[in-house]
Amino acid sequence: MTGISSINVLTLNPSQLVGNPPAGVPSVETTAAVSAPASSVILGQSNVVEINTYNARGALPNAAQLPAWESSPLDKVSFTMGGNLSNSSNSNSARLAGLGAALLSQLAEGRKNISQSVVQQPGSKPLNAAELAAAQAKLHSNNADSTISLTLKTASGKTVTLSLANQDGGMAVQAQVEGGELTDQESAALAKMANGFQSAIDGLTAEPPQLKLDALTQFDSKVFSSVDLSTKLKLDDKNVQTLEFHADSQKRSVSMSGPSGDLQLSVDLKSQAILGNANQQAKALQSYLKQIDAAVARGHADRDLMSMFKDAFSSLNSNYPATRASSTPATVDPLAPSTLDRNLLTGLADFSASMTQTSQASNPMHPSERDTFAYNVSQTTRLKGSDPQNRAIEQDQQSSLNASYHQALSAGQKLKLTSNADSQNYLFYQVSDTANSQTNIAYEKGELTRASVSQSASQSTRISKYVMGHLVERTNTPVNTSKTQSFLDVLERALHPEKADKTPSGVAHLKELLAGLQDKVLLDSYPKKINS
Repeated sequence: MTGISSINVLTLNPSQLVGNPPAGVPSVETTAAVSAPASSVILGQSNVVEINTYNARGALPNAAQLPAWESSPLDKVSFTMGGNLSNSSNSNSARLAGLGAALLSQLAEGRKNISQSVVQQPGSKPLNAAELAAAQAKLHSNNADSTISLTLKTASGKTVTLSLANQDGGMAVQAQVEGGELTDQESAALAKMANGFQSAIDGLTAEPPQLKLDALTQFDSKVFSSVDLSTKLKLDDKNVQTLEFHADSQKRSVSMSGPSGDLQLSVDLKSQAILGNANQQAKALQSYLKQIDAAVARGHADRDLMSMFKDAFSSLNSNYPATRASSTPATVDPLAPSTLDRNLLTGLADFSASMTQTSQASNPMHPSERDTFAYNVSQTTRLKGSDPQNRAIEQDQQSSLNASYHQALSAGQKLKLTSNADSQNYLFYQVSDTANSQTNIAYEKGELTRASVSQSASQSTRISKYVMGHLVERTNTPVNTSKTQSFLDVLERALHPEKADKTPSGVAHLKELLAGLQDKVLLDSYPKKINS
């Protein structure tokens, strides 16, 4: 029997063919087994040909280990996790695709707590029990590379918490309800939020990221009292992006921080009396978005970061909660603006919003010349007085921009600043802008005594011109404008129609004047006099 090479022979009991299941396949309870070949028989010649054989665990010695599941993966969430895990990309967008919606839907359908994790085992050696437990615990903690948490509090006092985690070595999800079982109405409202939750996740994990928070601001206020979203997303080995979102009947807020900069927004919903109708709100919102675009162009802002700022501004200042039907005249603020007063208000809730771009030292020869951008905009309304007959309304709008940036000497040139003097031909801009608008309305003994709008705006543009690295010119151009307008006559005619022109043309003209008042009120950071 010459010519027969060395052969590894393995005889196993079927119960020894064990191993962790692949993604989306249920796990099998196993017992420990040795990894060395069971036996080796040598026949014939001494020359040996190595043949790969199965070890006592039923796997090739150098084969990669299959993923280890926390529990049997025979549900919608686990199938989604398994499919995402098999994707060649371990990015947050790939790993979390559809997972938030699946988790929220499964919780709404089953109303039972959920906990699942899947760990990719490195190399050919499986993790032991302690290592696997540690990996699972990390995925279920805030120490995972990327985490997303959604918390909803119901009007009945229950708390619903969902969490998702992703890192190179695996994924995990959890969902739980505290304070009692969900009712049919609560489960239905929860299910309706699934796509909105996923939309927020998809936006945050997109490249570049987006803030898609509309659905989270439009929660069913009859069922839920508040919504909170907290995220920490690893972008690369050095950078992390975080976000905190909150919404309830009194307030909405967003705080976001990342490598490109920070943004913060807050909307005060306590005083619904100052809110205008839907058309008025939409018009004011568009006016502010145009101002933001003008600030971006003026200060050369990071457009991706400013796009997120605009997304958040729109979401927080849209779809305000409806006034509760239980409100009675006794609970209405006696100093609340009348329908007529609201013509001289923006129609938006009070808010504050700011964005600060991470500064950059883009010029190695002049590192003190940093590229910066900081923008702030806000509205504050004060209701003053002792009774409806003697009261006043003050609404202030403010904005400010401080920015600096480098630009080539001519529009056709490409600026690339280096330590070489030949590259040091450029303009360094420093801009500082402010704008204010104040509305004042006052009544004494029931009679309107004041209805005015005062506005002011200023710009300062400082330009330093460099040629071959030498400062050759510096200019500073300040521009200011201001105006005050009284609308007492217009409102008086509306208050006392018996004194106004009652002809069809007179009535139409008054209606037109009232409709145009909002245009006179809205803050204009860059009025024509300055732009020209």
